[in-house]
Amino acid sequence: MASRPRIAVISDTAPPTSGGGVGVAHYNLVRALHREGYPVQLFLFFDGGDLIEDEGELTGLVHRFGTSKRLLKLLRIANGRLFGRLSPGRAAWNVVDIFGTWPGMLKVNKALAKFAPDVIVIPDHGAPALWLRKPKNAEVILIAHHNPMRLADMNLEVYSELDARWAVTLEQRSLRKVSKVISPSRHMQEWFLSTYDFEGEQAVIPNLVIAEDLQAVPLASGLRSRLGLPDNAFVICVPSAQAVVKGTRLLPDILTGLAEKLRRPFGVFIPGELDAEFEKKLPFLPEVVRLYTPGRLTWQEYIGLLKSCSLGMFLSLRDNYSMSLVEATHCGVPMVAFDAGGNADIVSHGVNGLLFDEVDIAKLTDAVAELADAPEKLEALRNKCLADASERFDSQKIVKEYLRFIED
Repeated sequence: MASRPRIAVISDTAPPTSGGGVGVAHYNLVRALHREGYPVQLFLFFDGGDLIEDEGELTGLVHRFGTSKRLLKLLRIANGRLFGRLSPGRAAWNVVDIFGTWPGMLKVNKALAKFAPDVIVIPDHGAPALWLRKPKNAEVILIAHHNPMRLADMNLEVYSELDARWAVTLEQRSLRKVSKVISPSRHMQEWFLSTYDFEGEQAVIPNLVIAEDLQAVPLASGLRSRLGLPDNAFVICVPSAQAVVKGTRLLPDILTGLAEKLRRPFGVFIPGELDAEFEKKLPFLPEVVRLYTPGRLTWQEYIGLLKSCSLGMFLSLRDNYSMSLVEATHCGVPMVAFDAGGNADIVSHGVNGLLFDEVDIAKLTDAVAELADAPEKLEALRNKCLADASERFDSQKIVKEYLRFIED
């Protein structure tokens, strides 16, 4: 392309109304492209639709659309009844999410026509490309954040495989409009290749995290005193514990094992919603395990508390490309994780955390206890963590990778 292309980035939601991983990644991509001087706008299909007068550096460049709560409720009731019969006892959300994107995408299409983009960057979840009315001569680039089969294939007896397969069929149809695909991790690219029939160009480019956003958030004070701990106490952050796939069923045994090894009080900060089965076990954890579970937090609140933690544990059994891991790296908080999903694209063993080949909770527990008892070793790892973030996850380098792929 001789001149700089007009780029439309589509997402479900975006800050400040949402802190979801896809929304944050696409929002950051728009900011990075805007800073590079490209004509870019952000179009949201699952936002509240409220006008936000001050969008900061993106004021005038964000179009927020969504689906009415009433329609979403009706769709979910119908979906629940259908899959309640076809896949009883299994979670099914992929197909209903696809039909839930339709009203918002109708509004996005009208706004896109006015912007007349040369390039459209669109996420896969909810198959918004299925409803996209592609402007003439525009190139569509899909970012493969999500794959319905990725979780249905795990034999956890939690997720509906039928729902996943129907969603894949619809997503395959949407690929007719797509010319290129970006995967945020090698893991997600492997899943894309094994799931869909697509002959276009592909690349692996990580999601963007803008370091200055994290640096601007002050470290939260008072976490240890809230837990009745001294100022130098060991505190672990578990970024997510709301689903089986996040490894929540492993957490009670790990915390009990740590209590036996450390034999002193330590803190555990778990933001967001909690898995129901995990919540039932909380009263039976050893007294030395001091939990802080504040529920949903704003992004700034979460980052401030994350910064005050000694270490993080990311127990996901199959994640795509976790923004939580990248954020922790930028905050100098080493993460302990399993080599599962896209974790190995972020966690480098002994550099910005510890990565274990197998889901071996005894080995993981031993390693965390060793770091808790070796403050100097932990501090050295924290310093390496920050250096690694500035080298491998620099947003200016990553946006240039996007631009090379877009303009090729």
